[in-house]
This record gives sequence, C-alpha cells and structure tokens, in this order.
Amino acid sequence: MARVLGLKQLLQKNYRFLKDLPEPITDSFGKLVDNFIMIVWGMSGNGKSNFIMQFLKAIMPYGKVLYVALEEGFEATTQMTALRQLDEKEHGGKIEFADHEMTYDELWKKLEKKKSPRFIVIDSIQYWKINYEQYKRLKEKFAKKSFIFISHASGKLPKGKTAEDIMYDAGIKTRIEGYVCTTVISRYGGNKPYVIWEEGAKKYWGKNYKKVIAGVEPPKEKKLNPKNTHDETPVQETPLLKLEAI
Repeated sequence: MARVLGLKQLLQKNYRFLKDLPEPITDSFGKLVDNFIMIVWGMSGNGKSNFIMQFLKAIMPYGKVLYVALEEGFEATTQMTALRQLDEKEHGGKIEFADHEMTYDELWKKLEKKKSPRFIVIDSIQYWKINYEQYKRLKEKFAKKSFIFISHASGKLPKGKTAEDIMYDAGIKTRIEGYVCTTVISRYGGNKPYVIWEEGAKKYWGKNYKKVIAGVEPPKEKKLNPKNTHDETPVQETPLLKLEAI
C-alpha cells in the first residue's frame, strides 16, 4: 500500500548526509545524502577512472567501497589507477575490487549480506549488460546504499538506452572531457565543474580552460528529450548541458 505523508510529516523526516566532505566535492556535487545514485560518462582517456578514485577517497570515511571493474578487472591498468590515487595504509580495508565475475545476481547476493559495502561502483554499464528494470530493482532493494555507474559515451550523452535511462533517474550526472567534469548536474546543489587534473586540463582546453572551469564555455550539445524521462522534477541547469525537465 502506498505511503502518503502530510506536509508536517515530510518536514519532520530526518535524512543522513555525508558531512565534512572536501570543499571541491561539495562545490561540484552538493550536500550529499548517504544513498545517492551517480552516473559518470565520457570518452576513453579523459579522466573518468582518476575522477572516480578521487571521489571515492572523499566518501570512504563513511563506508566501505566495492569497485566492480568489469572492463579492466585486475589488470595492470586498474592497479596503476589505484596507485596514483590511493594509499594502502590510509585506504586499505576501505575498498575492495571485483572483476567481470561479479554479475548482477552475484552482486545482489553480496549486498544482502551483513556489513556489505555501502558504496558500489559499476564500471561500466555497457559491460554489465543490465536493463532499466534490473537497475530499478537493485536501487529499490538496496535503497540505503549508493551506486555510482560509469558509462561509455555517444557524443555528449551516455551510450545506450539503459545508460541514458539511468542518467534521467540519477541524482548526480556528470560528463567528463579533458580532465574536467564539464557538466555537473546534481539535485543536491553544487553544479560547478570539477577539475580532475589541472595540468592535463590546461593542455587540453588551452585558452578556453578558465571559461570551462567557470562553467561558461558552451560546447554545442544535443538536447535531451524531455519525453524520455522517468522523473519530471526540474533540476538546476548548467550552461554546459541544459537538461529539460529531467
């Protein structure tokens, strides 16, 4: 039976937030609740993996992380990314990695166990080959956990119907290009571009760097179709990608 709350009941609800996050994180992604959905997309070699590790470092104090590396598994590239961003003494015990054998069903079983990871990274949606209904079941069953989905890109948008549907539903959406989260759209506030690697970003963007990090450099984007949406709540727009009524 559906629950209905009056205004007083709604205003009296308490929510858990991830407090004392680094300022660059809150400036871009806002005041995060402890059960958010995030989707990150961009072309290969633009900084997605390094961004994810930076983001995970910020949230690790609040719970264990499971990184499902479906594409790279336990290859040297996964190790190198971890070495660049993580410290064994500081972060050991706070993150664990899985490869392609962590299927949808296997993850479900793992998350049902006591003391299972609180933050789950799926890299990538395309390799996991789930549909939107499976995503919704996972989100609803484990409503107290946070999921971060990494996606391939098709132009300026995530690649494929499932990834695009998740984008419309997610509370945090960010597109990465040239070592900058150029598009940040978060229902929790923030929404400023996030610089992943300053030196690399300056080389990539050149004279446009300052405009990009200020959020005023508007590459021509394909507008999202407001009819293909699962959530009609308007969100704050940024100049770099205007989402209509997502």
